[in-house]
This record gives sequence, structure tokens and C-alpha cells, in this order.
Amino acid sequence: MHTIKKYANRKLYHTNRKQYITLDGIAQLVQSGEAVQILDNETSADITSSILAQVVLQARGRSGPQLPTTLLTGMIQLGGDTIANLRRTLFGSLGGTDLIEAEIGRRIDALIERGEISPDEGVRWRLLLLRQEFADSAPSHITGQEIDMPSRNDVVRLHSQVDALASIVDQILKKQG
Repeated sequence: MHTIKKYANRKLYHTNRKQYITLDGIAQLVQSGEAVQILDNETSADITSSILAQVVLQARGRSGPQLPTTLLTGMIQLGGDTIANLRRTLFGSLGGTDLIEAEIGRRIDALIERGEISPDEGVRWRLLLLRQEFADSAPSHITGQEIDMPSRNDVVRLHSQVDALASIVDQILKKQG
């Protein structure tokens, strides 16, 4: 875990490396899958989400168009439930169900390989756990389709970006309240 302290002068100090670090440096750590914790030097409060939100906004500003004003305005107007709805929408649109189905399949395959269940039992468990009533679409490993699975780092990165966006919206709501 990389621990970073933010000082009153807005400088960020990487305590593990004993040197100052920029928002770009923090972005590189996160992109490489490293865990970071950012603390306010005076209060010791965990301010990781707000700094990661700054990282996301800074990177977004350089790489392309900003988030549409109408989207941000709508999120603020809808209030707190918006973030929960955003998470559900992202989970569904990014194939969250496929990820769960793939993990079930991986675990069944591991049990078969270790000889803890027979291949016939594996088929039965797949049919029981992945049947139509539990999902909107047929499981890809039963139909023979390949799943283009994101890496763990991709999922972690996306999760932190959603958290950063949630933090930004919360801050905006607090300023308006």
C-alpha cells in the first residue's frame, strides 16, 4: 500500500518513497494496479476518493471531452439514489452477469480438475446455477461462446473511477445544500 500525505500547501508526499508525487504519479500507481491511500496531513482523514476524483478529472481533461454538463446536472438534481442507479447501470452494461457466470464456471472446472466432482456433476451444476431464471441470456460457456473478460486491474480501475465520480457528485451536492 502506497501512503501519500496531502499538506496544507496542496503538495502530495509519498511517504514510502520519501519524495513528493504529482497527480500523474498517483495515476500511474493506480493504473499499474497498486493500492494507494491518501491522508490529510493535519487531520489524518482519508481523502483518497477526493484525490482520485481529481486524478480522473485531470486525465479526462487531457484525453478528450469533458462529461456532458446535462449528465452532471441531471445527476445532481436526482440526488443520492443516482449513484446507486449509476452503479447498477454500469454493472449491467459492462457484463456483470457474464463475470459472475464465468466465475461459477471457473470454480466448477476447478472442482472437476481436482476430482471433487465428476464431469457429469459439473454439467448438472452448470445447468442448475446458470439456468434461464437466474440470467437474461444463456451462459456463454454452455453455448460455446468465448467471453472477452476484463482483467482484475480493469475492474478495479473502473470501480475506483465510479467511486471518484460518486465523490465528485457528493461534493457538488454538499456545496449546493
